[in-house]
Amino acid sequence: MKVLNLLFLVILASCAHDRRPSSVNGNPIAYDSMALGNVKAEAVRRADAQEICFDIKLTITGTKQENVLPSNWTVAVVDKNQQYHLLKNNQRDPASVPQGGQIVAQYGTYQEWSNNFIACAPRAKVGDVKSLVLTPKHLPFKDDKGLELKWN
Repeated sequence: MKVLNLLFLVILASCAHDRRPSSVNGNPIAYDSMALGNVKAEAVRRADAQEICFDIKLTITGTKQENVLPSNWTVAVVDKNQQYHLLKNNQRDPASVPQGGQIVAQYGTYQEWSNNFIACAPRAKVGDVKSLVLTPKHLPFKDDKGLELKWN
């Protein structure tokens, strides 16, 4: 009986650790993080007859506001043939101003900034999108390989 209770607790804990939604209004969401969780991104993929667009939310902890701006990031999609296609970043319309600033916590203060932007590509050009790659031009972290947001 103790083994069954323990097994139940393990299953319950494994199911409860990640409560992020898998879609918004039927559009799939992808997530990734780097630099020990100091850089986080999520993207919602929307497709219509002409293009595929990505609503991107980027959050960075422990750095300056300019690091969260779209101009600091290169965005590319990876298609089913592992081909990369660069995309142009656009601020939302109306433009999204980075949100955040200094956060005061029990253990000290730190900077946290978030920003939303959009990247779109002609549907015919990218084929089946497997992932979105966000590469920083500059970040003060050693781990600046970039983010890869994958859709299953």
